[in-house]
Amino acid sequence: MRRSLALGLLLMLFAGPEVTAQLIDDALVPSGRIRLHMSPIHTRWESRFGLTEAGVTEREELGSDLTRSRPETLFPGAEELASAIEQLSTQESDVGYAPLLGETIGRITQDVTRVDLGGHIGIFDWLTIGGIIPLVRTRTNIDPGFLPDTLSGNLGLNPTKNAASGVSLFLAEVKRAEVAAQQNALQACSASSLSNSCTSAQALSTRATSFFDSAERAYSASPFFPIEGSSTATVLTQATTALDTDLVAAGLAGISTPMVFASEWVNSSEFANISTMPGFGIEGAPLGDIRSGWSAGDAEISATIKILESSPPESIAEVSRFSYRFLGTLLGRLPTGTVDHPDFFLDVGTGDGQSDVEGRLLTEMIFNGKWGITLGGLYGIQFPRTLVRRVAAPEIVMPPLSTRHLVTWNPGEYLAFELAPILRLSAELSLFGEYRMFKKSTDTYELSGSSIGASVNPALLEQETRLTVHEFGGTLRYDTLARWRQTGNDRPMQLHLRVRKAIAGSGGQAPVTTRVEFGVRAFQRFWGSP
Repeated sequence: MRRSLALGLLLMLFAGPEVTAQLIDDALVPSGRIRLHMSPIHTRWESRFGLTEAGVTEREELGSDLTRSRPETLFPGAEELASAIEQLSTQESDVGYAPLLGETIGRITQDVTRVDLGGHIGIFDWLTIGGIIPLVRTRTNIDPGFLPDTLSGNLGLNPTKNAASGVSLFLAEVKRAEVAAQQNALQACSASSLSNSCTSAQALSTRATSFFDSAERAYSASPFFPIEGSSTATVLTQATTALDTDLVAAGLAGISTPMVFASEWVNSSEFANISTMPGFGIEGAPLGDIRSGWSAGDAEISATIKILESSPPESIAEVSRFSYRFLGTLLGRLPTGTVDHPDFFLDVGTGDGQSDVEGRLLTEMIFNGKWGITLGGLYGIQFPRTLVRRVAAPEIVMPPLSTRHLVTWNPGEYLAFELAPILRLSAELSLFGEYRMFKKSTDTYELSGSSIGASVNPALLEQETRLTVHEFGGTLRYDTLARWRQTGNDRPMQLHLRVRKAIAGSGGQAPVTTRVEFGVRAFQRFWGSP
């Protein structure tokens, strides 16, 4: 199963155009009137439409990214540690090293609360312009649920964090033994390179060098290290003792300082903070909850025009006849939001921080004044921007700091289709069923500037950026605008309550969202007659 904490970025990409106003909400404002708009929107998800290794779409929990029988693999260096330990213990055991720390059962939920504040003005009866400024707050709740294996586990916290001096003394003594063994080999082979004494001295020198290199790699590879009292610690102690014995037998100084092992099991708090420890390659934020304050999202400006519309009813009696409208909207999205932070894993940004241009078409048909249908479509182009990313494949949970790079991000184009059957319960109250399909093409990335670490492949960021989501829901709307147009009495207003749920999707990172929205629109005369 593909697992990734790169989900944060992809959720942000999806959330940009997705959380904007529905097509069915596009409407003209009467000439000379201002429409003020406020709409709180809450979107929550704890699962996604992921991909299996065979490329089959299946629903999976976000927490699967943190659910591991080998949680040490969440961090860089697990394979390097295993290789170094195996190299150190080769002479004492032919059994491959199997690191065992414990297990994690991850629980992750994310939500975005957005309050759209906007104003639109009717320039003419056929033209409305305006804009929306969203205020956004994001939250990611992370519980890795770490449980150390204190019965058969063999890993604890790397002693370089709490016993650094002891580790330094041990490595320094092994290094001195290595240098002494090399000098002894040079001396033994100076007379004859074919003698038994030369062969033995060279073998001891090679062994000492290999031991030092492997020990140094083991201590620096991973946040974890074999724990005192484990069978692995016993094997490594035996390997150290065997090397010491052979050094002394050759007339050289041995290794009197014992190898330093982890002294205690890793607890949940330490596990969550390992990503912050310097020297182990991650150096990011703790693996814990992320809660942003209220800040701006990506603002929108738009112009809506009437392409075609039936003549308005002249009386209440004519409301029951067939009516229709056909509207077009040109919308621009501004880079006022904040992208997710590359050092906060599973962070969700308040926007995507780049510009979009979006075209919309909407048609609404009402039959017998009681029922009808709304159809709409949109197409958006997203413009590139430069940002900092940790460049890694989606299955890399916490990419190393060395992959942090300035990249040029070119988001994929997107489109959406909406269908909403309408049932008018009264002249002011309507019920909408809703189906929405949202589809986005693959993003592209290019490196920008020089690398601060390892060589990276920007194409890794493009994996699983294509997505499709299908949503169903419904809206209850109260609208007095039609009555106002007929009578001129009262101040018109519009209220709506919407619930929508993602029920299908593809791409690997499409979130299974539940969205609840409440909207209020009030109208105020700006010019013209009442």
